[in-house]
Amino acid sequence: METQPLREPPLEPRSAGWTFDHPSHGTCVPACSSYGTCHCGCGATPKRSAVTSVPWNRHAGHPFTFVPGHQLRVVHPRAGMWSKHGVPVERVRPLIRWLRTQHGSVRVVAEMLHMPESTLRGYLDNAKRKRVPPEAAQRIVDLTLAHRRRSRPLELWEEIPGRMESPFMVLERRTEMLVSQG
Repeated sequence: METQPLREPPLEPRSAGWTFDHPSHGTCVPACSSYGTCHCGCGATPKRSAVTSVPWNRHAGHPFTFVPGHQLRVVHPRAGMWSKHGVPVERVRPLIRWLRTQHGSVRVVAEMLHMPESTLRGYLDNAKRKRVPPEAAQRIVDLTLAHRRRSRPLELWEEIPGRMESPFMVLERRTEMLVSQG
């Protein structure tokens, strides 16, 4: 009697960036250029499958495609914990701490960001976390920048010459030059 898997296997690779000839789940095939190493690029050696399950792309004795947890680095499109595409958490933590001091608590900041409090606390306290999803990092940056003091156009013009120059200001300068020359 053949055993059935407990749930349906994934039918297609879960990432548009998957460049190997075999599915991203299950075991690797001997013809693969990364056979015997983790496909995330870390160089670690994954375990070998003890059983054969064709629906799950597992073949006894062959190494798995990834070391456990490393598939999130490549396959999952919105992975934040280990993703190579996220923002480094070290760049986001100081902003969250500053927002916490400005608003009094992580809960208030989480409400302002429309984000679960536990997620925000994970960004602050989880030592294993490496990256934050780009969408979440952008919301944190936007809320931080909303607190900045807007400078007046003349002050900004003095800081960045030529950026905020209006035609009226140029006209005033030219008339002053003409008056001083004449």
